[in-house]
Amino acid sequence: MHWFSEGREYYARRWFTGMLQAHPGRWRLFDSQIASATLVSSQDVVERVAVIISSGGSDGPWSPGFVGTDLADAVVVGAPFTSPNAYAIYEVAKALDTGQGIILLYNNFMGDYLNNDMAEELLRLEGHRAIQIAVHDDMGMARGEARENRGGRSGAALMTRIAATASRKGLSLNEIAALLKKANSRMSTLCVSVNTENNMVTFGRGFSEEPGFKTEKMGMRSAAEETIKLLTEDISPKSDEKIILMVNPLRLAGYDEGYVMGNYLYEALSANYPVLKMHVGVYINILDGYGFTVTLLSADSELRKYLEGTIIGDGYSI
Repeated sequence: MHWFSEGREYYARRWFTGMLQAHPGRWRLFDSQIASATLVSSQDVVERVAVIISSGGSDGPWSPGFVGTDLADAVVVGAPFTSPNAYAIYEVAKALDTGQGIILLYNNFMGDYLNNDMAEELLRLEGHRAIQIAVHDDMGMARGEARENRGGRSGAALMTRIAATASRKGLSLNEIAALLKKANSRMSTLCVSVNTENNMVTFGRGFSEEPGFKTEKMGMRSAAEETIKLLTEDISPKSDEKIILMVNPLRLAGYDEGYVMGNYLYEALSANYPVLKMHVGVYINILDGYGFTVTLLSADSELRKYLEGTIIGDGYSI
């Protein structure tokens, strides 16, 4: 047991209480009847679709840092290494539903899927309209299988922004779900991990420490060029699309190194494709070690309308 999770009180509730102390007025705790913790935006849901995200106990600002003004309306978080509770998702969704419906957004892992699926079924049994969307952007996972079998990764941050913006622009539940499904199909993330003792670079290391699919010795610029090659081959950008590039350093990569890698990636990408914007920051940070997760979202004119402005993720902007 980790020293920070000792004691009988539910871990995530202590985590969220600390966030409330650090950022007064931004969030509030939702009182659940079960052993869970739910953080809700201080901004009310008024006659629009509610956006609820969920995850296991995580690192970096994902997912509670993506709740707030112009972001998701609530988050349900499980204990460390534990998926979110289905009944907690169901409870807060009922409380926030204004009759316009609920989007349940999460990364595509089995426990997260099972609990969101159960929450969606419970909501529908009581007459609430809910649609679940599983983010599946990790190109290193389920290789050779259908895209929807992949796990989720850093792209969940961009998906949250799209859902939140579309909700506030008044789109219907079905319209938001269609928009998210389009973004899901046009997005890919690759983990690039580096052994700094021998400069061996592994592409595709998994969220749960699954081995990558390719390893070779190379420098930072060459790794960036190979990353862009693999990602663009995966999504095949279309002529009417512009690309959003997101660079997420792993735990041992420095602040400055994120921007150095970002510059190399930008150079490699912009040589052949129009880049709408580049983001560099710690948005979802699970893996120990040195390296980066790199996300490309190839956005047509419709998607670009919902990616304007700034995401604030617990101190990191996107």
